[in-house]
Amino acid sequence: MMKISRKKIVDDFRAMIRIKTISKDDIRKMDMGEFAAFRKLLSDRFPVIKEMAEVQVIPPTGILFKIKGESADAPSVLMAHMDVVPADQEGWTCDPFGAEIKDGRIYGRGTLDTKGTLCAIMEAVEYSLGRGWKPKNDLYLSFGGEEEVSGETAGNIAEWLGKAGVRPAFVLDEGGAVIPEGVPGLKRKTAMVGIAEKGTANYMLSVRGQGGHASTPPRHTAIGKLAKAAVRLEEHPFPARLTTPVRLMFREIAKEVPVYERAAFANANLLEPAIKTMASALGPTFNAMVRTTTAVVIFEGRSAFNVLPDRAAMGVNVRMLEGDTPESVRGELMRRVKDPEIEVDLIAGTPPTSVSEIDCREWEMLKKVIRKVWKDVPVGPYQLNGGTDSRFFSEISNHVYRFTPMEMTAKERATVHGANESISVKNLLKTVLFYRLLLEEL
Repeated sequence: MMKISRKKIVDDFRAMIRIKTISKDDIRKMDMGEFAAFRKLLSDRFPVIKEMAEVQVIPPTGILFKIKGESADAPSVLMAHMDVVPADQEGWTCDPFGAEIKDGRIYGRGTLDTKGTLCAIMEAVEYSLGRGWKPKNDLYLSFGGEEEVSGETAGNIAEWLGKAGVRPAFVLDEGGAVIPEGVPGLKRKTAMVGIAEKGTANYMLSVRGQGGHASTPPRHTAIGKLAKAAVRLEEHPFPARLTTPVRLMFREIAKEVPVYERAAFANANLLEPAIKTMASALGPTFNAMVRTTTAVVIFEGRSAFNVLPDRAAMGVNVRMLEGDTPESVRGELMRRVKDPEIEVDLIAGTPPTSVSEIDCREWEMLKKVIRKVWKDVPVGPYQLNGGTDSRFFSEISNHVYRFTPMEMTAKERATVHGANESISVKNLLKTVLFYRLLLEEL
């Protein structure tokens, strides 16, 4: 019988971290050899999965394992992404691809986002299969390589599954985590599970100006007009409102707070005006949960000090709430800018995902496993402000959940995409335990 090996888990994980699977907006600039090496690592280091699974390589970077179950009626998908963001920020005290171990922590890009969960999935499945376990239903392991740049692999995997007639009964991808500090109103360790994602769209706002020499400027330059538009967007944000995921979050948290606070959470509808008024004061994370947000991220004009730009442009990133679309937001941006000379062009955008069900067996199953690992911790649904690969799976499943099965402090969460990203060995092993217990339920 196969035994779980702490050393194997750590060695496999460190090998994954050392492969530089860096994704880039321009896929032609990605080192595809690194991604091929990562897929080979999965084949070499997990021989039981290799022997028992059907494997599909999904272009441009993905790999999909199918472990046949006793039934195909209610298949499950476990997801993670192998790609990482660059590690060229200042502040690293070790090689970001060296997988060094210091004080019980493994350091490296991707340790938290998300090679840790990818490794844990593989270790749990390898161990379980080696002990003679077989899933009740077909199980798919889906790993893409362009999540950080919103690439196409995850969409291609979802499309492949859809064409094969696979309608997953359960999908689990990265997302919330076990938060030691809790959430507002529930000041104890809490597991937050994403049940929806905001939509994302990029817009380019541009305006023509009077070019010429900077010594004789007009009253308003092209950049000046855009600067005023940027201020208007910040001073006139989209209105706060409670969407379905936020209402469900309040409903579920109401079950966990002290009795004297329960009525306030359970009656979020009655308190909606107060909640919306307090949104900004409760911090940027909560504010983003209840508001379509805009962020000016690019400004373009002339690069010389003595030349007036004849055209200027600024890029705006928008994260949309349920009910908004890239097209409707474009109209709202035009109304808020209040300048007919400024053109607003939609560059690219995806609408918000559907909201996954929580009054169902799949949600209760996930809660059960979380509480086995973290001892009856409260579990709350919420809406992700960012995006994950699982957004594509919302088109083929009503039960897409976004949860990174790790306990992460605010300090640790701040290292994701930052310097000195790391995970404790203890946390990694606990993540493997989570997936082992989850497999018993699938």
